[in-house]
Amino acid sequence: MFFPFFYRLKSSGVPISTVELLDFLKATETLTRGKTFLSVNEFYRVSRLCLVKDVKYYDAFDLVFTELFGERGVLRESFRKEMMDWLSNIFENPNKLPPGMIPPEELWKEFLDRLQNQKGEHHGGNKWIGTGGSSPFGHSGVNPGGVRIGGEGGGKSAIFQAMERKYKDYRTDEQLDVRQIKIALKKLRNLRKEGIPEFHLPKTVDATCRNAGDPELVFDRTRKNGIKVLLLMDTGGSMTPYAERVSKLFSAAHQMNHFKEFGHYYFHNSIYDSVYPKGDLRYPIPLKNLFKKHKDDTKLIIVGDAYMAPYELLDPAYGFYHSRFRQESRLPEHPESGLDSFKKVKSHFSDTIWMNPEPKRYWDAPTIYELKKIFPMFFLSVDGLEDGIRELLGKR
Repeated sequence: MFFPFFYRLKSSGVPISTVELLDFLKATETLTRGKTFLSVNEFYRVSRLCLVKDVKYYDAFDLVFTELFGERGVLRESFRKEMMDWLSNIFENPNKLPPGMIPPEELWKEFLDRLQNQKGEHHGGNKWIGTGGSSPFGHSGVNPGGVRIGGEGGGKSAIFQAMERKYKDYRTDEQLDVRQIKIALKKLRNLRKEGIPEFHLPKTVDATCRNAGDPELVFDRTRKNGIKVLLLMDTGGSMTPYAERVSKLFSAAHQMNHFKEFGHYYFHNSIYDSVYPKGDLRYPIPLKNLFKKHKDDTKLIIVGDAYMAPYELLDPAYGFYHSRFRQESRLPEHPESGLDSFKKVKSHFSDTIWMNPEPKRYWDAPTIYELKKIFPMFFLSVDGLEDGIRELLGKR
């Protein structure tokens, strides 16, 4: 039973090894001393505690647990058979009943009797039908052999807890929140000593101690992040369903104050020799002005689905129609397509990644395929963002 569970967790992406398995087996051995087996609740809590080391894998754990031990789980049948054999043995031999458990027939008779004799509501206590206390009938109380009547159960079974999937928002392969993005973006740093030297108390104390009490004042420059970041975001059209995710990324990046420089601009589907300061796509900024303001050592993050009609990316005539050249009423000698503009961007910003919110199963689309040739592309999730940051820092 343990090993199928272990290998199923491993295949689902939960990072576990034989170390965690041995810890789990040791814990179960300790807990089962003096009794036959662990309850499903105990098994759920102990296995999650020993086998899962990060809360972001709790949802994957719950999915596997319900798959194996749920109502139609693969391993559920063996549990059910063991449980039924145990129960039949108990009720055939009333002397073996656990403390506080009443046989079903007697429990039903007792319930009917109390229902006839009870007067009004009852809260607490150990006899009448009501709430709280340790009575076998009612809800919000504690009785191992009782029957819940009304209300909600206080001690849900492990199966129901797992099926609720309370931890699904912690998954980093699908979910994004501002806090998680901030944690990922903090890895985008290159600390350098800059500015005017300032008095450094810890180093002064250390130097004075090394000099046997002879004071030595130490001044040091503060270490600041030398990373400059530029964010280009696709807006409107097919990006509308992903607007919330992109907004969270922008909010997190904008709130970060440890970058040396941070800038952001917008485009729609493709860059046609210009970007825009706001999402309303007014007042275009030519790429040459963008390159002048943001030097080539800036780390560029492009966010977009890269999913458009092929002519929007590849047709020079379409690019000319949407470019600033048309606005200036002059025809360039060699009209450029959107793909040409993206190549310009890549030639200027050598450290560039593309974050794509579109599911990877669609990444064989023609325009996505063409842009993947130019930019390292990652899925817009926390895991994808961390991989992209490693790419920007040259650590992949």
